[in-house]
Order: sequence, then structure tokens, then C-alpha cells
Amino acid sequence: MDHSIRDGPRVSPRKTGFLYDAFMEKHECPWDPMHIENPARMKTILKRLQEVHGSPLSECVPLKARFATENEIRLVHEQPLINTVKRISASEPEPDYLSYKDFSALYNAVYMNEKSEKCALMAAGSTIDLVEEIHNGQISNGMAIVRPPGHHAFPSESNGFCIFNNVAIAAQHLLTECLLQRILIVDFDVHHGQGTQRTFYEDDRVLYFSIHVYEDGGAWPYLRESDFDHIGEGKGRGFNVNVPLNKGGLGDADYMAIFHRLLMPIAFEYNPEFVIISAGYDAAIGCPEGHMRVSPAMYGHITHMLMSLAGGKVAAVLEGGYCLDSLAEGVVCTLEALLGRHVQPLPSLSAADETVVSSILNATSCLRKYWNCLKFQDQPHKDEKLPFYQPEVKYSPPDWLPHPNEAYVDLNPYPAAERVALRDEISALKLRYDKFRRFMPTQHRTCFAYDELMLEHAENGPEVSQRISVIYNHLQKAGLLERCLRVPSRDATPEELLLVHDSDYVELLQKEPTEFAAEASQRKQKRTPGRSRWPNDIWASEGTVPAVFRAAGSLLNVVDCVMSGKALNGFAIIRPPGHHAHPDHPAGFCFGNNVAIAAAHLLKNRGLQRILIVDWDIHHGDGIQEIFYDEPRVLYISLHRGGDFYPGGEGTGVKFTGRGEGQGYNMNIPWKQKGKGDGDYLAAFLQLVMPVAYEFAPEIVLVSCGFDAALGDPLGECAVTPFGYSLMTRMLMSLAGGRLVLAQEGGYNLTALAKSAESIFRALMGYDVEKLPRALTPSSSAVDDINHAIDAHVGPRRIWNTLQYRLHVGNLKAEGASEDWEDELSKLAETVQKVRLD
Repeated sequence: MDHSIRDGPRVSPRKTGFLYDAFMEKHECPWDPMHIENPARMKTILKRLQEVHGSPLSECVPLKARFATENEIRLVHEQPLINTVKRISASEPEPDYLSYKDFSALYNAVYMNEKSEKCALMAAGSTIDLVEEIHNGQISNGMAIVRPPGHHAFPSESNGFCIFNNVAIAAQHLLTECLLQRILIVDFDVHHGQGTQRTFYEDDRVLYFSIHVYEDGGAWPYLRESDFDHIGEGKGRGFNVNVPLNKGGLGDADYMAIFHRLLMPIAFEYNPEFVIISAGYDAAIGCPEGHMRVSPAMYGHITHMLMSLAGGKVAAVLEGGYCLDSLAEGVVCTLEALLGRHVQPLPSLSAADETVVSSILNATSCLRKYWNCLKFQDQPHKDEKLPFYQPEVKYSPPDWLPHPNEAYVDLNPYPAAERVALRDEISALKLRYDKFRRFMPTQHRTCFAYDELMLEHAENGPEVSQRISVIYNHLQKAGLLERCLRVPSRDATPEELLLVHDSDYVELLQKEPTEFAAEASQRKQKRTPGRSRWPNDIWASEGTVPAVFRAAGSLLNVVDCVMSGKALNGFAIIRPPGHHAHPDHPAGFCFGNNVAIAAAHLLKNRGLQRILIVDWDIHHGDGIQEIFYDEPRVLYISLHRGGDFYPGGEGTGVKFTGRGEGQGYNMNIPWKQKGKGDGDYLAAFLQLVMPVAYEFAPEIVLVSCGFDAALGDPLGECAVTPFGYSLMTRMLMSLAGGRLVLAQEGGYNLTALAKSAESIFRALMGYDVEKLPRALTPSSSAVDDINHAIDAHVGPRRIWNTLQYRLHVGNLKAEGASEDWEDELSKLAETVQKVRLD
């Protein structure tokens, strides 16, 4: 297989491994051929992967399965269990089903046949090889379709369909053989991976994060330790995260909230060296085990998010999933994300269920003393009045407990009519997904526009021509542009500028270049009245007017290239910038409002109804805000320095949220202090930008891509690194089916410009993410700024239902106690110490 870098959205520069061996189909229940954990699970996955349009398997690196050695199994499991499994499986040539049942009776919900030990050894050995191949750089990431599953198996016993704990063994291998120090295990199987939790409960080298059905202890495995307050012990305290789901029917919005509010903030602070996914699909729609409603597409979004960690070193390992259609489609979406393909667009995700909000806040209350990223619900300032939330533990296991091997026998299947409806719903989803796959571009992934004519625009002040040429030359030298589609540049028409600019102003722009330059100089004079006077930060030359029309037209061509399906995403390397340009006058180096023109074009000529504009230039895009201030079809979100920082004024503040029908569709996140960096921008994205964006469900994302928040920029005085720009880009790529177009705005450190642009291009083109240079956490001032921005959008006029977390969360108290239970434990420890000293 040729793994060289080629054009095309389905061929990214990364290598994805895929492991499947039909031998593992031999594990099946000898006395119950209808058992839900059966070989059809693997067969259905493989069939769907082979038949789906643009089969992901065509791009994967096939990996060979192997059996784990006994020493490898001993990395996690105790010798008596290993011996028992070996003895029971050795009942050939005439299988003794009674002995298999005897084995099953020893444990909770486990079966074996004569091939089960070998299948379990192959599942474990194959998982080890997958993570080792990724660690050694032979592949970038990968997925192993293995069975029996593993995450319920304890060190001392098999459990819950699981004989050996594949993921735990692989993680322990990375710790002992590869000497890693930080491994993140994300377990989204609908059942708690209590076996994995127990294995690493006192180990800070493994951060275990589990989202699972709990129902206040009324769901299998009925364990008190599955609740949110079990956060690890000893060195591992704070490194075990449980998010219990206390009702059925939860779906994409609930899982997205958990990732945005808990998992991703903690993960970026932990900064793992490797990510392993216990990929169970029994929370998927239609699965009788979970009775949840997670869409197959959501698993692609989850995987896409996790790939921003650990330099993209992600291994997905199959666990549960028992609705065959949703299981197979979930695996397809996961593998597509690992390959760097566009993730399926999701419908609007609104508020999380109130029980999920409670679980998030409960977990936050126990974990925030260990993780600086979880400070958004701390004690409010004196001038803030927030609702108070008191965490509490609820544990109500069933009065009956099933016989150990009957825990899964008494399933709660959907009624017949509901099963038919679910089957039809899954079929409709598959048709929608396949339609999206067929529409996606097949020739090019990333397009760009650049024209040397724009170099002729005036060079006064920091907005110099090298701002675009240094980017173009750097990208060309890096060999990136030759793998992109270059879009022809063109001039915007006067009619296109009139989409957002006043006729008098557009008429001025149509003057002869020399005449316009003279007019611009004259209008900066003090004697010019009112808004007819132009600000002093405007310079014009003979090359200005041609550059203004060429910049806007080139961006329009990039946008149309993406909308027509010729490319998935794009970048316009253009000047002069645009986001300060007002309908009737230029400002802040800007003449034509390029991004606003593109958005208006999409509304009028492409019929779009939902356009997201994210503006991360360090200066507020006051021109874009003015143009779309009463427009509900355009959601404008700006991250910028506030106060007196240019352009200054109240309009840059949080209270300016839109007008009329556009109320709520203008979001300002002004930083009160300089120096904001990657951790601050990440927090703003996770707490506000992405939740609202997923609720808005844009059809395309436009970015006013200024680089003046970059580390070393003389105007912005902030500290965003190239990694930070790449990270924000990758997050936005999960929206709108990947339709993302960035337009260059500000940025005045030429070295930072070039490096930041390269990082963004690599993200757009599907390269592996760079390794996180350090743990990312927000500063305390950024937490305040983000909370203030959220406050402006909650209350009686609130339209964004995802903003549910502006609460003061108290500390978990011991039952009947009046103080924080951890404080009581500390006091008890001090008392014991005094007694010892006495």
C-alpha cells in the first residue's frame, strides 16, 4: 500500500493501522447461540467497512494479530486467574459444556468455549502490538477490532463478557516497557470499566475517564465505586474520573457536554503521552444494553477531539456494542476520524439533560482541587450572585442482585414497535451519512488563494506587504502548497462589495487608484466632518484599490471552491485585512470587509441560513459586528483584548450581544489583561465557543484569522503559539462537515506569521497534530473574562441552551456532616498524627 502524501481529503499524511483477525470470531457461547456478545459483532463491522462508500480500509495499514504471552497477561492479571482460564479452555477434544458453565458460575456474566482462551490472548496481544506500533511511530494511530472485550476484567477475575483486560494490559505495557509516564484511557462504553479502574486506581501515570450508565447504583455492575466521588487513592487521587449517567435516553448533546466541560479540559492539563479508547458502542442508538441515543456520527466527533492530544497517538480498542447496525456505523465513523477524514455534521445540539449537568457538576466538585482547569464554578466574586448547587451522592442499588451469570440474561429489550422504529431511524442515519460521504470532494482537501498584486498596497506602519509574502514563501518552502489546490484570484465586483458596504463608499473605491489615494489622505484631515473623516490608521497608495478588490474576490473564490465541493477547506492569504471596515468607511488598516462580504455572498447567492464567523484577531472586529448586528443567520464570536485596546469603546464589551432578531448572535470575549495564551483560548473554546457553535450547527465556518495574538507580536502582546492556532483550527474542523475557510487579518511579527500559518495549514491538510508543548490551563483572569462573557448570554433573554453551568458549586459533604468531607478527613489525619507523637 502506498502511504505517500497525496492530494485528496481521504488521503491524509498520517498512517492509520487497522487490526482484524477472523480467529477471534471463534469465541462464542456454547450453550446460548443467541448471546448478544457473539461473532456477528465482528463480522458486521467488517462487512460495513468494506461496503461503505470510499471504504476506510483502503487507506489503513493492515496489522497482524498475535497471541499475548503469559508474562504480558501477568502485567495486570493474577496467576490463579490465568491458570483457571487455561485449565477450562483445555477441555478438548470433547468439549465439556458443564465445565464451561462451571467457569462462568465463578464470575459475573462470562462464558467460555474451547477457543476462548486463545481468542482472549489474541485480543490482548493484538492490543499490545497496536499501541506499540503507534508509540514507535510505525503508524500514527489505529483501531483494533478484538473480542472478547476487556474493560470489566479485574486483575483477579474475569467479568462482564471480559476474560482479560486488553486495554489495561496494553497501558501497563506502555508504562513498563516503553517507560511512558502519562496515559489517558477514555472509556465511553455504556458500562463502567470497573476492571480498568481497579487496575490503576492508585497510579497517577494513568488518567482513567469513564462515562457510563449508573442510575444511582441501579444499573449493572451496581457498584458504589462507579459513582463520581471515586476519584482514585494515594498517588492516583484525582486521576480517576467517573461521569455516571442516571437515566436512559441520553444522546449526543449530553456526551458533548461531558467532553467540553470535563474530559477535554482535564486531558489538556494532564497532557498525555498516549490515548487509549475503550471503544464500546453500547450507548449508541438502538442498543438494548444502554437504552441511550448516541448517534454513530458522535463517535467520530469524540475521536476527532481526542486526536488533538498526545501528538495524535490514539488507539481505539473495541469493547461492547450490541445493536449491530449502530455498532458497525459507529466503528466506521471512528475509523474515518482516525484517518483524518471530515466528521459527519451533527444536527443542532441543545441543552444537556439536567441529570447530566448534575453529574458534571458533581464530578467537578470532587476534582477541582486537583485540576486547575475546573475553576469555572468556584466561589463567585462579591459582586456576582449565582445559583448555588450542592453535590450529593445517591446510591440505590436494586433490592435483588442477580445470580453472577444472570446479570446480562435479564435484558430489557425494546418493545417490538420501538425496535422497528429504531431500525428505521438507524437506516435513515446511514443513508444520510452515505450521502454526505459521496458529496465530499474527491480531488483536493485544502485550497488557497494568493496574488502578488496585493503586495502593491501601501506600506505604512506595521501592515506591510511581507505579511502575505512571508507566509506564501514559507508554505512553499515547506512543501505544503504543492499539495493544495490553488484557486485563481479575481477582483470582487462593486455589486459584491455593496452586499455589506454603502453605495457612497463603494463609489469612492471605484475611483482611479491615484484619485482614491488622494481622497484617503484628504479624508484623514481634522477639518473633515463626522464619519466622512477617516481614521489615521488608514494608508492608501496607487496599489490600494486594486488590492482591496483582489483580496475580497480571492476570498470569494476560496469560499465558492469549498461550497462547490472542489475542496473541503481553504485559506485566503490576502491583504489588506478587512474586519475593521465599516459599511461606510475604512478603519484599522481595513478597506473592504472581506469576511463580511463572503458571509453576505453565502447568504444571498448560496442560500445558506447559518454561518459562523470566529474572529481571533487580537483586535475586535467592530466592522463585522456592525454589519451583522441584527442578523440571526450569522453568529459572530470575537476573542480580543478589551477595554481601551484598539478599537476600544463599549462595543467591544460583553454586553453587546446583538439587536432585534440578531439578539444573542453577537458574542464578545474581551480579555482584560494582555498576555493571554493557548490555555486561555482553549478554555474559551471549550466553555463557550464550541458548545454554542454545536448548538448553532453552522453550514460553514469562516475565520477572521489574525495572528496578532501570537507570541512575539508587537501589537497584541499575547502568547498564542503555533500549536494554539492549530488547535483552534482543528476544533472548528469538526463543524459544518469540515467546511472551514480562513481569511488572513492582522499579525505583525513576520516569523510568528509564517510559523502560525504553517501550523494551520498542516491542520487543514490532515497532518498529525504537534505534541502539546506543555499542560494547558486558563489563567484566573481568563476564567473571569470567560464567565463574564457567558453571563451576558444567560438570563431571561437567553437563546443558547448549552450555557447551563453558571453556578456556584459547593463541596461534597459526608452524609450528615456540616463541613467538606475532605476537610474532615484532613482534621482526622491531624488528630491521629498528634496521638502518634504523644
